[in-house]
Amino acid sequence: MKLYFFIIHANNKKARKIWKAVKEVLSAEGVAYRSFYTESEGHALEIAKKISCINRDLIEAVITVGGDGTIHEVINGLEDSPEITVGFLPGGSGNDIIRGLGFNKNKSLAYILKWRLLNKRNAKRIIDAGMLSFPGQARRNKRFVSTAGIGFDGEVTKLTNRSTYKKWLKRFGAGNLAYTVSMFRLLFTYKPVDAAVTVDGLEYKFPSVWLIAAGNLPYYGGGMKICPSAKPDDGLLELCVVHELHPLKLLFLFVTVFWGKHEDLDGVTILEGRVISITSNEPLTVQADGELLGTTPVECTLMPSVLSIRV
Repeated sequence: MKLYFFIIHANNKKARKIWKAVKEVLSAEGVAYRSFYTESEGHALEIAKKISCINRDLIEAVITVGGDGTIHEVINGLEDSPEITVGFLPGGSGNDIIRGLGFNKNKSLAYILKWRLLNKRNAKRIIDAGMLSFPGQARRNKRFVSTAGIGFDGEVTKLTNRSTYKKWLKRFGAGNLAYTVSMFRLLFTYKPVDAAVTVDGLEYKFPSVWLIAAGNLPYYGGGMKICPSAKPDDGLLELCVVHELHPLKLLFLFVTVFWGKHEDLDGVTILEGRVISITSNEPLTVQADGELLGTTPVECTLMPSVLSIRV
């Protein structure tokens, strides 16, 4: 008998609440499963690695109950096991990965479980992922599902993850607003730097770069549609470079970005490609799927058709 393996973000109140409801559905449906609670940062990755060592005939799917960070750890823990299907239930503050994959928040949890994640007749979807590598740095390569952000948004992620207001906002179901708070805190103190971007062998130089986002999915930062045309199965990463903007104009951009209407604004350049290298005259912070991973120089590579998912 095949089992479903659930990995639950134990330090997340929303995830624990969802898991309580999930267990009731599993019991009512007679579903065979095992569950694991994360105890610290990086634990979901280790759990996923251990699951990947189990006989494949025993694994129906690995399903996360948590946010983008939990998903990020699990897909990296399963990087050597592309045949293992993964599924996601939203329990985080941003939930940008699930949003980008078309998760229907209007459907009940029971419906999502029974007819999407647990339905063996439901066709699996094969999608791409991105890979980050850090030339000359002693850092592991990391896969990402949604978007890698370099520069200002990396600093926003750093500030948000270290903040106390993120925890308070999550208590009231408004955790995604933590990114907005951090953005305002950094808006007039962040110093843009010059950067060079090479896309599939073609080099572009940009002065006063605020941020660079490489998207496999459109969203990051709790619903910002930064790479509006990004698709997870087209074999390309979409690149958004924001440069040479006054802070007030950047603020206007962040208003329009929630609707993906920033593409035609001055100071926004959209590119796409499979291999993207980014260097800068000063190190820029790199985040992916909301997790801090390193600094520039960094290379983003599209990995086609490497994830089997149910959503």
